[in-house]
Amino acid sequence: MPRIIVAEIDSDEQRALAVDIWRAANAARRKTATEARVRRVREKLDAAELALLAHYGSRPAGMLLAETYLVDGVPLPGYGHISMVFVDPAVWGSHVGTEMIRDLQSRDWAGLSVWTRTDNRRAQRLYETTGFTDTGNRSTLHDGEEIMQLAWARDENVGD
Repeated sequence: MPRIIVAEIDSDEQRALAVDIWRAANAARRKTATEARVRRVREKLDAAELALLAHYGSRPAGMLLAETYLVDGVPLPGYGHISMVFVDPAVWGSHVGTEMIRDLQSRDWAGLSVWTRTDNRRAQRLYETTGFTDTGNRSTLHDGEEIMQLAWARDENVGD
């Protein structure tokens, strides 16, 4: 099994690879990548507080964006929010997503949140595997799809 390497995105070349991964994941979900949406993903990558790129061996395989968690528009220090996670479908099931989440959890965040579609079982398994739990919060997207919030909190008592 190839080694998974996760590192912060710090170049235009890496941002372009992240967009390619996003496109591949959307194509696998039969979602059309409109030019407006591609532009928005590029803008989010350019402005990202934290952007990670994962390689599966030498193959670019996953991207993740995270930012400070906001409560009613006010930053909650020490807490993060995952705004995007995409894995190249060619390596689904190889733990690339898990390694990106674990990298994020190894940073200074006391807790993390994420929203995902209620019908996205693959994403839900990823988050459950990495210690996230369903908060019970639900919302509806502009396209009518229901989304759910999951959260993870660092266990400060581990090793005490």
